[in-house]
Amino acid sequence: MRKLIRSTFAAVALVAALGLVPSHAGAVGYEDSLDDCAYPKVFDALVMRPLSFATMLVGAGSLVAFAPIWLPVVNKDTPQFASMMVVPAAKFAFVRPLGQCVAVSSGY
Repeated sequence: MRKLIRSTFAAVALVAALGLVPSHAGAVGYEDSLDDCAYPKVFDALVMRPLSFATMLVGAGSLVAFAPIWLPVVNKDTPQFASMMVVPAAKFAFVRPLGQCVAVSSGY
């Protein structure tokens, strides 16, 4: 019985010692992940470029399709609105280097 109590106490002490000792935290913040971001070039060429091209087409298509609705409302900001719908996706698809995560400049 005494051996069981000793071994139980030793196991609890070992678990407590290992649980209380701080270890190195290897967490990366959201802002840190944006600094050194890079896609594999094959993934970028086969997935991200076609996806951004499709996004550009959807933005341009919705811009044209909904023009009768938003044109009277957004009249003075029409060039900026059109630019926001198409230009970022176009820059992401065609301007940035292969494998880079963000467009070269957003222009805002």
